[in-house]
Amino acid sequence: MINLLSIWQFLLVFEIVLFSSYTLIMYMSSKKKEELPDIDNLPTVTLIIPMYNEEKVIKEKIENTAQLDYPHEKLQVVLLDDYSTDKSEKVSLDTIGQTSLNATVVKNEGGKGKARGLNWIFSSINSGITVISDADALLKEDSLLEITKNYVDPEIGGVTGKIIILSDKTRMSKSHEDSYRFYFDIWRQGESNIDSVSVCNGPLMSFRTSILKKIKIDPNAYADDSDMLFKIIGLGYRVIYEQKAIVYERVPLSFKGRTIQKMKRINGLRKVYLNNYRLIGKGGFGKVIYPYALLTHIISPIAVLGLVFLYPAVVFSEPLYGFFLLFFILPKLGGILVSFMVTQFIMNFSFLVPTSGSWEAVEDARYSLDSNDNV
Repeated sequence: MINLLSIWQFLLVFEIVLFSSYTLIMYMSSKKKEELPDIDNLPTVTLIIPMYNEEKVIKEKIENTAQLDYPHEKLQVVLLDDYSTDKSEKVSLDTIGQTSLNATVVKNEGGKGKARGLNWIFSSINSGITVISDADALLKEDSLLEITKNYVDPEIGGVTGKIIILSDKTRMSKSHEDSYRFYFDIWRQGESNIDSVSVCNGPLMSFRTSILKKIKIDPNAYADDSDMLFKIIGLGYRVIYEQKAIVYERVPLSFKGRTIQKMKRINGLRKVYLNNYRLIGKGGFGKVIYPYALLTHIISPIAVLGLVFLYPAVVFSEPLYGFFLLFFILPKLGGILVSFMVTQFIMNFSFLVPTSGSWEAVEDARYSLDSNDNV
């Protein structure tokens, strides 16, 4: 007879060991980061802003870009318009005309879809570094300066930035995201110091242009950012996390919107992970980071689902296990546990949301920032 209690205990121990060990390893590794020197001769940068029906946010994005500290003579801004049906192009051109930016609106001729658009435009870029930033994300003034510092190391093929959430601070979606981001920062910095990150932040990512010309993004990958990440790692370069390169991201205003967004992202990310199994065992990334990524994104959600469904039977046979629920009402720890459980359930049922249409963002993530949201 199967002992349900033993199975439940095994799953619980598995989850605790998995996340505590990875967090400890990454925390210890994250402490090794060295201060990078300022660069005397800054590289030329092309900032690509993918755009699909962004009339609500694109004006703010362009104005934010115009305030970046990076020398304008070394910065080319390209708004890549993918068949927008709203006033995105007109708003963009009007706003560009009010700034000193070297900026253009380019119609995507590579085939509809973000990945196809990026694949098409990469061949025409001549700058040293290419930066990609979402239209609904805002960059801190020195973000490009902080990113380009890392390219003094010839082994660095890409650098991704740190996300800070912008939203009404009373909303559950933001509090859950903040809890997750605390650990996300530790994991990504630790991964960077060991070798490369396992997740790339789409709102702000950068790559050596010469390397981008050697790869092709999977047109069917919703996680186009991580698809580029793995292809560049496969070429022998590192992709790292720069905590000082800050990007501010809007959180969808509804729990439904945030859930759909997470489901699409995890579907795309899992596809990227499974398609790159050849990297397992290669270097620090393949021996440590990638195996943990597979466990946390594919095995762990199933284990959590088993913990939840078996729990009533466990409490029925051993009532003392009911005290585990008290952890969920403790300050701070309770919020972290709730955020973790919600994320794991979303990962289990992400297959319910199709990944087709990589340009489609959750509509309620497109909104103007309130005056009390300071950037």
